[in-house]
Amino acid sequence: MIKWFIVSLFIFLLCAIIYPYEVIGSLDNNVTLFFEKVRSPLLNDVFLFISDIGSIKYMLPICFVIAVILLIRRKVIDVVFLFVMLYSVRQLNYQLKEQFLRERPSFNAVYEAAHYSFPSGHSMNSMAVYSFICYLLIRYLSNTNKQNKTLLISTITLIFLIGLSRIYLGVHYLTDVVAGFSAGFVWFIVLTTILAKINQLFDKKRLF
Repeated sequence: MIKWFIVSLFIFLLCAIIYPYEVIGSLDNNVTLFFEKVRSPLLNDVFLFISDIGSIKYMLPICFVIAVILLIRRKVIDVVFLFVMLYSVRQLNYQLKEQFLRERPSFNAVYEAAHYSFPSGHSMNSMAVYSFICYLLIRYLSNTNKQNKTLLISTITLIFLIGLSRIYLGVHYLTDVVAGFSAGFVWFIVLTTILAKINQLFDKKRLF
């Protein structure tokens, strides 16, 4: 996990350093304008729905469902960390936005989004929270390698589509989304590592 932590942190820092450069800004603009050209009423509805899955409106109920399942199995610590993940990553994203103060794309967005652009909140929150949910499901509910792979692929696809939706809708640049993914994964690694250490400690105590 340390390797992935370093890689993810490097990607985030790289995005943070290079996005103000003109060549990267041009790339960001061209990607945003490309998706603006391929929009349609149907795709707008689809990507608005996908984007909503990355919002608190969907995340909170999903977390409550997972929490109930875990509580039935008496995994109280995991439930606590699930909600710590949900709220801490949102706060971290807010603080990062306040540091970078990057304005939203100034093109024809499908809707007007509030606050700053870098890093993408939907991308960062989705990476952290849905990765954590996938981690919990694989740990406690999945019984076979096939189920593990299905959960992993489904989670990766969902997170990718949420990030893509933010570019398609014109409310984020490509570098915002990549930075959001990498920062979210860094936070996922941090909290899952802490959770694993705590669970190990409690497992050892149960042996005595």
